[in-house]
Amino acid sequence: MRNLVKNKAASQGKKKAGAFSYALYWLGAFSFNIWLAWALLSSGSRGFLGDTIAGGLHAFLGHTAYLFPFILLYGLIAILANVNKPHKGALTLTGGILLILGSLAAIIGLLSSRFGPEHFDGGWLGYFLEQTLSRMFGGVGAGLFAAVLFFAGVQLLFKVSWRKVFKAIASTAADDYRNWLSAKRELNARLKIASDKERSGEAYEAKPIPEPPPMVIDRGGKPEPAPAAKPEPAPEPKVVRAAAEAAAAPKPQKSAPAKPQQADSDKDKLSDPYFKDFKLPDSALLEPPSKQSAVVGPDDNEINAARVQLETTFKSFAVDVHVSGVYPGPVITRYEVTPAPGVKISSIVSLSNDVALAMKSAGAIRVIAPIPGKSAIGFEIPNNTRAKVCLRELLESSEFNAARSPLTFALGRYAEGKVAVANLESMPHLLVAGATASGKSVFMQSLILSLMFRNKPDEVKFLFIDPKRLELTFYEDIPYLYDPKETPDRVSVITDPKDAAKSLVAMTRVMEKRYKKFEKARVKNITSYNKWALENGQPQEYYIVIVIDELADLMLQTRNVVEDAIQRLAQMARAVGIHLVLATQRPSVDVITGVIKANLPSRVALQVTSKTDSRVILDSPGAEALIGKGDLLYLAIDAQKPSRIQGAFVGEEEIRKVADFVKAQARPNYQPLAEDEEAAGTGKGSSSEEMLAALRLVLERRRVSQDLLKAHFGSSARATNILSILEMNGFIHKPEGSNRWEIFFDKIESHLNSHQSQQPQENEPATEEFSRNE
Repeated sequence: MRNLVKNKAASQGKKKAGAFSYALYWLGAFSFNIWLAWALLSSGSRGFLGDTIAGGLHAFLGHTAYLFPFILLYGLIAILANVNKPHKGALTLTGGILLILGSLAAIIGLLSSRFGPEHFDGGWLGYFLEQTLSRMFGGVGAGLFAAVLFFAGVQLLFKVSWRKVFKAIASTAADDYRNWLSAKRELNARLKIASDKERSGEAYEAKPIPEPPPMVIDRGGKPEPAPAAKPEPAPEPKVVRAAAEAAAAPKPQKSAPAKPQQADSDKDKLSDPYFKDFKLPDSALLEPPSKQSAVVGPDDNEINAARVQLETTFKSFAVDVHVSGVYPGPVITRYEVTPAPGVKISSIVSLSNDVALAMKSAGAIRVIAPIPGKSAIGFEIPNNTRAKVCLRELLESSEFNAARSPLTFALGRYAEGKVAVANLESMPHLLVAGATASGKSVFMQSLILSLMFRNKPDEVKFLFIDPKRLELTFYEDIPYLYDPKETPDRVSVITDPKDAAKSLVAMTRVMEKRYKKFEKARVKNITSYNKWALENGQPQEYYIVIVIDELADLMLQTRNVVEDAIQRLAQMARAVGIHLVLATQRPSVDVITGVIKANLPSRVALQVTSKTDSRVILDSPGAEALIGKGDLLYLAIDAQKPSRIQGAFVGEEEIRKVADFVKAQARPNYQPLAEDEEAAGTGKGSSSEEMLAALRLVLERRRVSQDLLKAHFGSSARATNILSILEMNGFIHKPEGSNRWEIFFDKIESHLNSHQSQQPQENEPATEEFSRNE
């Protein structure tokens, strides 16, 4: 036990002695290096030892002697700081020191031989190395070899990663260059803003007050300003432009699905031979785009000025944001604003009116918060100069010509300038709504012309309904016209609401007839049926596009018939190639009912007067912030949020040229829906038992109404259908401005008597029994 205590005390004594000696080593090393540096640098009295050591070092190393104390101090620190596990051995440190001092002395010796010893002194070591290296490698080779020795010594002594050094230098230089460019752009933008304000007579420019540095309170309660952090420069915003395509692009080629080659006789059987030599209209009939620059939207100086103004406006309200992306378009430019961490979206969106005031916007600013798929908020600001989007440039674009569907049409250009196209076949129906003079009718014209430029009259036909009698009358007598209740020589653009209701009811008959035909062929849609017809030598079916330019007027006069027919067509007509395009300037809930909205998921909203109208069309606000003249929001069937698009402009002269071109080649030609075929296919014609029963009921009750027919036939849709049939055959009539049916009893009695005289004798008891039951 005593031995253990003695050993422990001895070990503690050794530890204390080791620590004391370690401190003496540190103190002696620092003191010697400080004294040595003083002896080399001082010009006064240094003592005998100091003069001897300084003179010897100067004579041996020359001017390199001034570096010797500092390198020696680094070597001593490296050894003393890592006594147990030194990262460098004494031999490595000594070699590195000798290489650095020798190479520097040699370089100074080379300089002294060139410029004289009065300016450069390399000492005895420098003279020796300079003479040796010069004899071996020459003057230039001696300098290069001495530099190599210097870098080798630095690598041995400090273990420098030259790759990281070069990378840091390059990164610093690149950052400095980018900061210089950013500062130059910002200065130019501020100078432009200042010059604009001077021209407009603004004598005072409000500047944002810089925030004071944050205060840090120590434990004693004394406030001290925190050191200001060096602000990192905001990254440059990404400007994404859509290059305008050349106006002299090749004319669009027909992009319908390719069909296998067949003999001429087979082609005549499969398609209408009347349109065999029909030629599609050329894009040269349309107005060429105006000669503009190759970029879409404002130039770089305007974008930089707007970006600076936008960021300055937010900073004046103490909202820290930066513009991360710019997307110039023909009418508006979208600035993507990225908020700093901790900034609420609501604080940015609430400043939209202040931003519009600061930017001197020509119209309302639409805010997208946030942009789908991005951590940014979009501000769509109208351009000072508005570019016109022509239909010709869209029809000649690669996006339009690359589409393979026959019902592809041109929408316009997106907010960022790219060409926007859509496929009516996949929509499958389209609802267009907007206020007066918003560009709704022009959008409809561009849709119609796009389909005419891609398809022949035996591939696509139009049923035009225009109660306003102004917009669609340009297309009178074109070969694309279609009306199932009229013969081709009498077909025209429908302007009477009652005729429109009859045509829509007849379109439901066409739909049912096609469904029966597709059922026999065992196919699911019109594309599959046309392939089957091609293989079996049967005539193909054409697409039918029903265009209604003003739905509100139809709903006002023939609401029940029109709404029921539109509902049936919207629900079922897609598969048989019948598509609806409905337009209205009164987007209210009594016109765009829930039934219509549920079956028309694809919608186009132009400028409206209130957020309520925008919600009726798109189920969300935004259309009230549009600036009119074709500026629209397009909500696709599979999109979460609508896309902003500038629609194409089509003038009246362009429409007349295209209409005259197609009218000069052919007239309307199709197989109308026959009356006997209608009755046989539906069981609801003028000679059907169902209509005869309805006539007997009306004659007995001396009145007619939907409720009366519904009570006897058991279905509201069935009752509406019977009412439309009775009106089409002239048995009843509803005068304009009245809600009561006018019944022609004499015509009903004569029709019933003539039909009863044509029935065989064996059917008379059944008729009497039916009358007794009624």
